[in-house]
Amino acid sequence: MTSSIENRIDEWIARVKNHGAMKAFAFIPGYPAHKTPNPITKYTVAVTDSTEKVSRYFIGNRIGASQAGRMYEVELRLRVYAPEDSSGSSLLRASALLMDAFEAEDVDRAVYSLSLLGIGFDTASRTEYRDVIARLDFVQKEAAV
Repeated sequence: MTSSIENRIDEWIARVKNHGAMKAFAFIPGYPAHKTPNPITKYTVAVTDSTEKVSRYFIGNRIGASQAGRMYEVELRLRVYAPEDSSGSSLLRASALLMDAFEAEDVDRAVYSLSLLGIGFDTASRTEYRDVIARLDFVQKEAAV
């Protein structure tokens, strides 16, 4: 990934972290996994990103201005951990709040899809989690041709 795309992802996460109820959540890097707090005392989101596809594009014709660039398809895996004393329904609400924050902070119109996976159990932190998958499309334009 280019550093400018990494910066855009960091900006996204910063906007989501500061959106409404997300301010009460802790955001941590997804790797290394041993850095996950134990025990989990508040809702925690572990963020892992990967670039799935980079493609070149060209828009324009003889009449209009031409524009070339790259399209980056990025997948963010946001693992939401619940505190030990919470229920599965509160984990669902926390995941829904995260998805709502992503939609509200989509000023770039980059969100392609959001999906919610089933509940899992992390043996290292001894707590339940739920994954939110956010697929984003970022365009990096090049100089006009």
